[in-house]
Amino acid sequence: MKKKLNNILITNDDGFDAIGIKLLSEIAENLGKNVYVISPKKNQSAKSKSITIRNNISYKKVSNYNWIVDGTPTDCMIFALNHVFKFDKPDLILSGINAGSNIGDEVSYSGTVAAAWEGAVRGINSIALSQYGGDNNIYSYNNSKNNALNVINYLLDLNLDYPKFYNVNFPFIFSEIMKSKDYLFTELASQKKADEIIFNKENDSFSIGRMINHSECVLNSDLETLKKNKISITPLLLNLTNNIIINNLKIS
Repeated sequence: MKKKLNNILITNDDGFDAIGIKLLSEIAENLGKNVYVISPKKNQSAKSKSITIRNNISYKKVSNYNWIVDGTPTDCMIFALNHVFKFDKPDLILSGINAGSNIGDEVSYSGTVAAAWEGAVRGINSIALSQYGGDNNIYSYNNSKNNALNVINYLLDLNLDYPKFYNVNFPFIFSEIMKSKDYLFTELASQKKADEIIFNKENDSFSIGRMINHSECVLNSDLETLKKNKISITPLLLNLTNNIIINNLKIS
């Protein structure tokens, strides 16, 4: 039997009462001795790495293992890592399970991915998990419910000398346990073309609708992988520096 981790920290961007975080908490019980859940009070989707500054952030301690924070996912992580885990970092951070996919260009907007990012920059193994097609129906999380534990263990077993930072997306299929051959390491799809803008009748306000994407896509992208009903695993970088330009400048 695999040895359990001491402490696991969980958060999300859908809010403390979301189906996905409840499922993830149950899954984490198989991985860790202590599972801490520190999550937003309300839905914080598409908040990316936003933090609340110059304003008080209220929070509620529900139990020794559960806090609700009235802020963004990154606010939750800052509270967790600088207060709850001030003297001892968690062994693993899990963010999700997000209602809907986080793929391609969407990753830069995702509060789910941002929360994992905040842990990864501190040297903590961090995994963001999302369910394509996930909604308010627990059955829409069938694939992630059945496969998330094995995927997390698979990633933790990889022999790497640096912190793990992954973005995982589960396909919308009602399958049972999938094999490791169905876990594909993917690139982020660069699919964004434009955004839908919807104006009100008075033409003095607008709302942002769906993302308009290009029709073509890279074969080994996260988007194409989900279309093939496979589990997409994208290793993410923490440093946004364009090293190609840096290296070319050095040569010149």
